[in-house]
Amino acid sequence: MPPASVELANPDLSRGGFRVAVFDFDGTLSLLREGWARVMADMGVELLDDPAAFAFLELEMLMLSGKPSIFQMERLRAIAGERGKPSPTGPDLLAEFNHRLATLTDDRRSALAHGTDPPDAWTVPGTHDLLTNLRDRGVLLVLASGTPIEAVKAESELLKLTPFFEERVYAPDGSSGEFSKRAVIEGLGVSGRELIGFGDGYAETVEVKRVGGVAVGLATVEAGRGGVNPVKRRMLLDLGADAIVPHYDPPAELAEWLFAAE
Repeated sequence: MPPASVELANPDLSRGGFRVAVFDFDGTLSLLREGWARVMADMGVELLDDPAAFAFLELEMLMLSGKPSIFQMERLRAIAGERGKPSPTGPDLLAEFNHRLATLTDDRRSALAHGTDPPDAWTVPGTHDLLTNLRDRGVLLVLASGTPIEAVKAESELLKLTPFFEERVYAPDGSSGEFSKRAVIEGLGVSGRELIGFGDGYAETVEVKRVGGVAVGLATVEAGRGGVNPVKRRMLLDLGADAIVPHYDPPAELAEWLFAAE
């Protein structure tokens, strides 16, 4: 039986043979940017002048998670155009999003940098212990994020995650750079039951499943809150995630279940 925190969507998933684990960053390991989709949805509400569109817009933004943020901005422009609403350019929207996101996250990063908050305060509960458990089992840990690589590397340092992934960090080189999680996963040369992916968004879930791996969906909420994010949960189930978890606690029990041979 899986741990109580696990919602098992695929009772036939293969366990026990994982050689490589691919992790998304924001919302999967880091909570520094938790709330980014709501920031985007708020911008869309303003473009459309329609508060009732918030839930629709948040889901649209989450469905593009794993891609550089310019993709979400272009989607907002397209939705505005479909409704006959004027919109700034994609780069202008991106600049506004980055400004609003910085307002949300600067204090969090500062608290980490000055030691006011420990790394555990801004990571998904159980993150460090799970990564340690997987590494000790000989699993190769890979980080693949749609967030610009400079930010991922800097924040990984603040969150004490760098030693787990070393040079195996993949992300766009610049906010509009070309990046594909499909290419990252294909480049690993692993598939089927040797591959497990952890993520709270579209790209990592779909691409891990596409090569026959096991996808664990992270229906995470904001730091300091408990429970399951219902929007993420529904999206991840629809995308074919094999299991849904709100966090990694208790990490040893979760790892033991994932690696128990059938």
